[in-house]
Amino acid sequence: MNRPLAKWLAENPGGAVVVTALLGLLPLRGVGLAFFLPGAVPALVTLMRGARAGALVATGAGLLLVVAVALTGRPASVGLISAAWLLVPPLLIAVLYARTESLSLCLQLATLLCVGFLAAMHLSLGDPMHFWEPFVRALAEGVRQQDLPQGVDKEELLELLARTLWGWMAVLLLLQGMLALFLARWLQTSPAHQGIFGAEFRQLRLGVVLGAAAGLVVVLALFTQPLLIDDLRSVFIAALTLVGLAALHRAVVSGKLRRAWLWFTYIMLGLVVTAAPMVIALAGWGFVDNWLRSQRLATTAAGRQ
Repeated sequence: MNRPLAKWLAENPGGAVVVTALLGLLPLRGVGLAFFLPGAVPALVTLMRGARAGALVATGAGLLLVVAVALTGRPASVGLISAAWLLVPPLLIAVLYARTESLSLCLQLATLLCVGFLAAMHLSLGDPMHFWEPFVRALAEGVRQQDLPQGVDKEELLELLARTLWGWMAVLLLLQGMLALFLARWLQTSPAHQGIFGAEFRQLRLGVVLGAAAGLVVVLALFTQPLLIDDLRSVFIAALTLVGLAALHRAVVSGKLRRAWLWFTYIMLGLVVTAAPMVIALAGWGFVDNWLRSQRLATTAAGRQ
């Protein structure tokens, strides 16, 4: 199923543009879990036909999204920003993968770019609460106190959103690009090489330097107050969660855990109440697994020399 669909999208750029634009409407309509689907199509075209073809699909779909948003009465700039947000990061990561053929390198570079993005935003714009508060308040004008869950104060919620929005934007950029690449790579896999993407994904790692940096940032966030540290912690936890998922899949394939653990994990991640503890558990596992495998690879490399 995946190969015929991938072939059709790659050989029909017009169809790929339309499919991308239609998928791009899902996040704009509030379908949150679909945020990485639009970028998977130009990423797939990039993997199968090259960066130029992928960029053309992304550009065409972006223009359609701008028109669709404008027809709803919203400014065209909203559609332009949305299109760039949804399509550019996956396209860039797909170009990187096409040149390196390394999911781990893509994760490492995407994490570094998100770290750079956060540092630039905090250093150039200062306190995120002062920057975001007017926008958050304008966004929440229609939210009444009685619409919120019991015990949630509207002012506290607005303050929390303003304080953490840079971090959440960086996390979404990271997950959006990597998940779109994962889907594109799975679609690209031919029947003759079935399972090759799974083998690639199970070897995902953050590397010893970024892994150590992640551990340091998480520890600092426990004892310090700077908002930049909190935002960096969110990015590193997101990256380590992907590594933890890869470790879980590897444990299931090797027979150390039953397949039911995969279903259990993904169900827990999909539930609002249990998502946070499951993310923390996976990130912790990802940190340990990343460190052990990085040390093992370093030892092996030293032995060969």
